[in-house]
Order: sequence, then structure tokens, then C-alpha cells
Amino acid sequence: MKKINVVEIFSSVEGEGTFIGYPVTFIRLEGCNLRCEWCDTAYSYSGKNFKEMKISDILMEIKNYPNFRVCLTGGEPFLSENVEILMEEILKKGYLLMVETNGTVFTEKIKNIYLQYKDKIHTVISPKPDVYYFINDYLLNFADEIKFIIDQKIKLDDILKYKKIYKKIPLIFQPQSNRKDMIDKALKFQRELLEKHSIEARVIPQVHKYMGIM
Repeated sequence: MKKINVVEIFSSVEGEGTFIGYPVTFIRLEGCNLRCEWCDTAYSYSGKNFKEMKISDILMEIKNYPNFRVCLTGGEPFLSENVEILMEEILKKGYLLMVETNGTVFTEKIKNIYLQYKDKIHTVISPKPDVYYFINDYLLNFADEIKFIIDQKIKLDDILKYKKIYKKIPLIFQPQSNRKDMIDKALKFQRELLEKHSIEARVIPQVHKYMGIM
């Protein structure tokens, strides 16, 4: 069976976005095409902290956990060769597949998986400042939530680029590193969006960090 580069596989509680609090099996894949200055998983793209695993072995490992949800994360998981094969094998096992992506990568092979299994994939797109918050147009059609990291650089206009979609799916503000000043900024953005644009956003810090877990 095909192989893929894996940084780590672990079970934890989802600490971000709309599935906060649920038990999830995380598969962190190696590599990223961006270099965000506040990234808290830089080890995922250092080129030193991964092992090449057969997809069959990955499936055996996640079977050790009783969780209903499996999350592909990174880095940027869509960069990984054979990721579409891994996605399909996970879905065939009956898991709800969660994907955390920066929104810049979307291949024809990945698109075919979405067309076949759309209702069984929950996609979190977190656009980043390095690429001016670009999201692949086709991938945007499959988004289940949009999550912006609220840092010093982000402006309200960056968020409003995608204002049409916020009527359909959740808009999440995640304050950078749970910093108090970024929480205050997120709350300010939340209020302005509601008052001036009738757009509702949720402010959600990284709950797992408050809990002291991965």
C-alpha cells in the first residue's frame, strides 16, 4: 500500500472551532507551504520530525482509539503525496473526516474525493497572512467553517473578502496564542461585523491550551 509522511498520531480533545470538546484522533502530516510567524506546530515542517508510514499502518494505529472523528492536520495536509488515498481509506472505515487546511492547495485528486464523500468531510479553512488570506476558489465550495487567526496584522477588510459565505457557514475568530490583546481585538471585530455588516462570528480561543493538553 502507498506511504505518506506522518509527524504524529494521537488522541485528544478538539480545542478549536465548532467541534470543541469532542474526542478526536489527530493525524499530523509533514510539510507546509507557509511560514506563519506565530505557528505553534513548526516542527511539522522542519523536515526532521516525521516517519514514512504505510497507509495500512496508519489505519491500524487509529483503530486503537475509540473516537468517531479523525482529523488530518499539519502543516498543510493537502501538500502530502497520497493524501487523497489516506482520506478515502479513512472514510471507508466509517469515520467522520475533519481536515484543517490553510486553503491554498487543492488538487484534482482531492477534488474527486470531495465530490464522492462531501457529506462525510468537515473542512476547516484557516486563511493566512503570508498569502494575503487567499483561499482556492474551488475548495471554498466545500468549506464547513472559516477560521481566522486574529493577530496584529489582520484587518477587518481581510475577513470581509469572503463575506458572502458567512451566511452559510460559521465564521470563527481564534485569538493568536490566546493573548489578551488579541482576544480584545477579536471581540472588537465581532462587534463591528455584527453592527455594520449583520455578520455573526464566534470568538473561540484554543481551549486545549487552557486544559493543558495537546
